[in-house]
This record gives sequence, C-alpha cells and structure tokens, in this order.
Amino acid sequence: MCKELSKNEKISLAMTGRKLSEEHKKNIAIAKTGQNQTDYTRDKIKNTLLGIKKNDIGFVHPIVPKSSKSRSHLTAEQVKSIRDRYSNEKGTSIRRLAEEYKVSRNTIHSIVNYKIWK
Repeated sequence: MCKELSKNEKISLAMTGRKLSEEHKKNIAIAKTGQNQTDYTRDKIKNTLLGIKKNDIGFVHPIVPKSSKSRSHLTAEQVKSIRDRYSNEKGTSIRRLAEEYKVSRNTIHSIVNYKIWK
C-alpha cells in the first residue's frame, strides 16, 4: 500500500530535478533585495539548517570524552562550550568561534553539526 502524500510532498516531488532559468533567479534576487530578517527569523533558519527541533532549543550538550590517542587541539569541555555558545548565544558565528579557539571554520562547522566529536 502506498502512503498518501501531503500537498507539500507532492509539490516537492514534482519540482525535483528542475533547474531555474537565469531570468527566474534574477527575479527572485530582485524580490528579496532589501528584505531584513528579524533575529527570530534568523534563529529559526539557523536551527532548521542545524536540524534542531523547536523543543530542543536551549538544551545542554553532553561532554564527549577525549581518547588518549587523539590528535585533537580541542578538549571535550571546549567542544561542549562551542556547541552551547553557538546554539544558545545571539551573535555567535562560526567564524568568531574559529578565531577564538584557533581552529578552522570547517572544524567548528563539523563540531556544531555533530560530524566530529559525536
């Protein structure tokens, strides 16, 4: 038996693989020009991209123990602090955290998205 698709799922399925024309891309850019997003909207977008659910906002990240053979420049406490600060403090960016902890932006991004230090 096939699962009944929602309206959004049907639209998503229909739009899969379509390419936008250059003219369409320019029209979208023009329509969005000058729009400022509120802090609330920015937080919602950030949390959506990170996969954080509404109920999970403000949660405490667990400390992951560092193995004795690790080559990491960061400790488990620093990783916990990075995750807490990025998800709970306003105005904290990946770039700022990378400069503060003297690691690459890619490292901070991977930590925040649980690609490393799981």
